[in-house]
Amino acid sequence: MKTTSSFMLAMGALLFAGSASASPALARSWSEEAAELHTRIEAMDTHTLPDDLRFRLQRFGRTATRLSTSGSQDAPLPEDLGCIFRGMAEETDVQLSAFADDSSEASRVQAEERLSKMLEDAVSVGEAAAIVLEAGEVIEMNLHSDINGQCGGGDISSLRAPDLR
Repeated sequence: MKTTSSFMLAMGALLFAGSASASPALARSWSEEAAELHTRIEAMDTHTLPDDLRFRLQRFGRTATRLSTSGSQDAPLPEDLGCIFRGMAEETDVQLSAFADDSSEASRVQAEERLSKMLEDAVSVGEAAAIVLEAGEVIEMNLHSDINGQCGGGDISSLRAPDLR
């Protein structure tokens, strides 16, 4: 499969680079891999994860972790995109653990649904990261980021919908 082989080449290039920066090509390949994985998850007729799909999802999560620190010192990836990549890496691990042999059918169905939705979203996230990395500039997108580069959820307790009664 051409997309998969280009993904593997991009992964190899990243590993040999030895730095935290990643190329727009890797972000785009990750996005394409997300689309392929989404298709595979949607086509599953049982709620059992084949070994090759588990391996690809694990690799997908590891690559998301690498992409979370993408860019260069002069043009880093916006913090919110980095947080999204870290969140997707964590979510992949969490959902993969729900496919354990001792998990209930309901847990596996829910994990399958969550993986499918996340992978669908990852297609756009990877493309957005590629565009930002190609532009070579920081596009400030912080909405609820904490200090020190940690992902923040923001304080939503004060964000209440108006009472319309």
